[in-house]
Amino acid sequence: MPTPSLYKLFSQHLDALSAAEKHVFFYIDNHINEIETTTLVNLAEINNVSTTTIIRMCQKLGLKGFSELRYLLQVPKTIKAKNPDKIISVYSNIVQEGISNIDEEKIYNLVDKIIYAPKVYIACLGMTKTIGEYFSKILVTKKKNAVFTYDSFILDILSQIVERDDLIIIISESGNTATTLTLAEHLKFNRSHTVAIVNSPNAPIAQFVDTTIYASTEDFNSELFQYHHAPLMIVIDMILNVFIYKNNLLVK
Repeated sequence: MPTPSLYKLFSQHLDALSAAEKHVFFYIDNHINEIETTTLVNLAEINNVSTTTIIRMCQKLGLKGFSELRYLLQVPKTIKAKNPDKIISVYSNIVQEGISNIDEEKIYNLVDKIIYAPKVYIACLGMTKTIGEYFSKILVTKKKNAVFTYDSFILDILSQIVERDDLIIIISESGNTATTLTLAEHLKFNRSHTVAIVNSPNAPIAQFVDTTIYASTEDFNSELFQYHHAPLMIVIDMILNVFIYKNNLLVK
């Protein structure tokens, strides 16, 4: 099997790259054999750029993110979506890189908001319903006034129900569902606090909420992965564990 060449695959996209992105591009092309074991964070450090620069470069090449680029360089382009042997490693890389890039300060700030908010609303739709229900039940067992809602009718009027200083946490895989986008847009104009927990770093909901916590540094390739809610669950567990720890300190 011939060694893949980044330049041969994407030379037509070079003009669209910035100087920093081209620097990363040619570094990768000169270190193809090392890329399989190089993480997004390590690659950024080696090239003295941000992880965002690398992700943006990948997107300009027409890819979802760095993990897809790394996967593409392991096998011929024509069979990259048909080889099941690499699916687990690619998924694992995306999740690990997502975890390593989660903004810890945002987690701690959100926990403080949960502790001091008069009421916490957790809003979900579709497959994130189970995650939201788990989140809210743990908060309730710790005597936090938490309300879980997944009903589309309630979500439509939630902006009229919440009161000043309430906290609304929207959990969404894509951050692009029409109902949750409308909810976030309406909440933007009242005095409640809004947080979105999403997988996609390109989630449109970010423009409407106070804080966005990304569970992944790149979009999942829907052709390879139909199910990818684990990163959201990891973020929720991080929040809950910090909340329980801080809450216990306050009770003592």
